[in-house]
Amino acid sequence: MGDAFSRRHARHRAAVPSDALNEPVAKAGRRTIVPIVAGVSLLITTAGLGVAALTPTQDPAPVGVNPTADAYVSTKSPTQRHGWSTRLVVKQGESTSFVRYSVPAVADGYSRKATLVLNRLTTSNPSKIRVSKAPGGWTESVTAATAPTPGATVTTADDDGRSAQLRIDVSAAVTQAGTLNLAITQPVGRGGAVFGARESGVKQSKLEISYVKGGGSPQPSTPTSAPTTTTSPTKPPTTAPTSTPTTTKPTTTPTTTQPTSTPTTTTPKPTVTPTTTAPTSTPTAGPGCTVSEKLVPSCGAWFGAAANPLGSESWDQALPTFESTIGRTVDIAHYYNSSPKLFPTAEMIKRAREPGKKRMLLLNWKPEMGRTWAQVAAGDAEVDKAIDAEAEYLKTTFPEKFFLGIHHEPEDEVRPAAGSGYTAKDYAAMYRHVALRLKAKGVTNAVFVMNYMGTPHWGSQPWFNDLYPGDDVVDWIAEDPYIFGDSANWWTDFGQAVNRTDTYTNPNWPGFYTWATTKHPGKPIMLGEWGVDEQTMFGKNKADMLRTVHDGLAKRPAIKALVYWNETDFDPVGETRLDSSSGARSAAQEVLDSGPLARRLN
Repeated sequence: MGDAFSRRHARHRAAVPSDALNEPVAKAGRRTIVPIVAGVSLLITTAGLGVAALTPTQDPAPVGVNPTADAYVSTKSPTQRHGWSTRLVVKQGESTSFVRYSVPAVADGYSRKATLVLNRLTTSNPSKIRVSKAPGGWTESVTAATAPTPGATVTTADDDGRSAQLRIDVSAAVTQAGTLNLAITQPVGRGGAVFGARESGVKQSKLEISYVKGGGSPQPSTPTSAPTTTTSPTKPPTTAPTSTPTTTKPTTTPTTTQPTSTPTTTTPKPTVTPTTTAPTSTPTAGPGCTVSEKLVPSCGAWFGAAANPLGSESWDQALPTFESTIGRTVDIAHYYNSSPKLFPTAEMIKRAREPGKKRMLLLNWKPEMGRTWAQVAAGDAEVDKAIDAEAEYLKTTFPEKFFLGIHHEPEDEVRPAAGSGYTAKDYAAMYRHVALRLKAKGVTNAVFVMNYMGTPHWGSQPWFNDLYPGDDVVDWIAEDPYIFGDSANWWTDFGQAVNRTDTYTNPNWPGFYTWATTKHPGKPIMLGEWGVDEQTMFGKNKADMLRTVHDGLAKRPAIKALVYWNETDFDPVGETRLDSSSGARSAAQEVLDSGPLARRLN
């Protein structure tokens, strides 16, 4: 994203940074293009040209080799694949990145000087970055559960966390032509570091190789110290939590590679209805206020949260802890789910029906079970069976109105190439199939939410409008605007954050709020996720940003729900938890239960 940050989340799910040094490139196109330099090198080594072709009349020119594969894995989401992400993440004790290069041959008598160049996507804290040899055999579908153990250390480098590039001498690992596999870790540091993967285009890593006759020290082809620039974090992850809660924001993307044949799964039978107070189908909103059939309040806006576990607490414990921090009960409790597990779970239902603390549920759902979007849209038998089981479970277990998001933040997973199964139109067709099948099976209490990342980069993609499934299956439109980083576009007040623009890199993007209210007038807007980092930048801190919310809502009246992402260390956004400082906590208590956000849910 020219907006320079983007997650899922993350998952993820992260956007492609693009600034003055980075022109965005289409994901699918990058997958099929072989870099010219690397391609020539491979031609020389595989076409049988012989030694004569490698015996130059002058020293060989330096080359820059792009990776043939890369991916990162995270122990916080051990079955999640990140090989299609734009990011390579390294984080102490949590995330490891893998890269693979094809090292070209060189004539006898020359030695190599090799520099691994990592292009930074987000600023971070100073740390140490270790490069190790890695076993071969891994693919871009690697997960933390299947990842190889890094081998012998090649070198460890200091990272200042801010330079545009981190350049690491890996000559010790580049001693012969052929495939080179490296593992990148962070043995010392806090908060992790994020570099560009192949999908980020010109921000991808590179192996720079120069040559010298004999065995001396050749001069590198570019300076060894990179200039310091103001870089901006990408938004996370579009990776969102699975139905089994964890302390970070994992996604529920299956661990299998894109299937060529339909896998089989077992669809669980509906569970017994939890014993709680009797439900009501539609909430009310206090004196003088009403709530529509689509859960739109006539007064103010709902406030909700995805309260991530902090420390050793569970997801269920995290919600009342968060509410104690802000001094109020949330209107919306946000949870993440994936098929074939049925939802809402007993704990979610308990929180929805808690006496004196009524809450609506926002349930994100990834129904694909390892199938492509196109396969789901075509009516995959096992997926349909799981959808039908979910429909029956909802009808017999949870009659209350609730918000339902179907595969939120899809932008980072779009593969535009025809036949990929993951085009924007495939997504829209998948969403429609799931929503219409639920309705056909008698589900009447789901209020459907189309949840985008909504950043300038993604909004400027030629396929962005194709993601929209249709007004008949979309009740609310959501975006996930985080406030963080060291760019004025991103560390900005609430009103601008929800309508973020990037006039330099993506000049045609009007801002998500403007896009949504213009393209789909009348649809209420939700912030499916949002959060503010604990920092001071441009003379404003977290408390200052929180205090811009009321004014921002007055300027953006279509926003009818704000669902906060509360987490200790949300890479790369930072520390969004609302008790990150006494000032942040005071501001949250002041803002989040007054004015347009006053608690009205009955």
